[in-house]
Amino acid sequence: MGQTVYADVLFLINFSMDFLVLYLCAKLSRRRINCFRYVLAATLGGTYGVAALFLPQSGLTPLICDALSLAIICTVAFYSKEIRLRDFVGRCALFAVVSAILGGMMSAFYAVLNRSGLAVLEPDGGDDISVWIFALIAALGGAAAVVGGKRMKSIAATKQSSIEIGFGSRSVRLRAMTDTGNLLTDPLSGRGVAICELDAVKELFPHELVEYWERGDIGSISAIPKKYALKLRYVPAKGAVGAKSSILTAIVPDIFRVTADGKKLDADVLIAPVPTKLSAGETRALLPPGII
Repeated sequence: MGQTVYADVLFLINFSMDFLVLYLCAKLSRRRINCFRYVLAATLGGTYGVAALFLPQSGLTPLICDALSLAIICTVAFYSKEIRLRDFVGRCALFAVVSAILGGMMSAFYAVLNRSGLAVLEPDGGDDISVWIFALIAALGGAAAVVGGKRMKSIAATKQSSIEIGFGSRSVRLRAMTDTGNLLTDPLSGRGVAICELDAVKELFPHELVEYWERGDIGSISAIPKKYALKLRYVPAKGAVGAKSSILTAIVPDIFRVTADGKKLDADVLIAPVPTKLSAGETRALLPPGII
């Protein structure tokens, strides 16, 4: 027996689901939504959904094609010259996971409708899902995904803040995020350590300090003027983001002020500039937990 497939409906459903997945991925990774790129990527996904009908349905071929399709969609949606390879691979993995979760939601909604006898509504009494019920399942899954995305956005937003760092007569303002995995502390004072992108704070410091952090060689401390060297602290940092060695060199700022939920507070923390990007978005610093 043959099977009737409506290519336009199949394209529309795949396009909608891919766009929703890209939307959720953007929220989870705190990346700005680029509607043009997301629409283009979702269009490619919808086109592949129809083209896949003409591919072999068993063996390695469909798996390879699915992987290539995923990579192309993520490249169109997320890739930029600034993004690191591991971050791009992470977004591809995130896209795959969110797709699986959304697919699970659709399967769950179908199971509920099937038990109620509403899922099989073909006029000829066949066992295919009607076009409108398939669209309803997709809409329910998409609505659940959007609600979940908004909830995750609100949770992430509570961890976002603005910080002001002052050193000498200069100061800068940065977007920051609380990182529960940032457990770095100064072994002498016990103060927490905020990791900052060096490019975002280098205007605060003399060139000797900036070059010192760029090299990441703690043995070159002798090249730093004494008045600045006295403010440096060595922090064990094995596995820390942006660390070139097992030790980070932090510095005591003159001002460290956090603004969150409309409130300002001064925090007694060190800052550790690192010569790498911490996020593909606007976040330029990672705060230790407990400040906000």
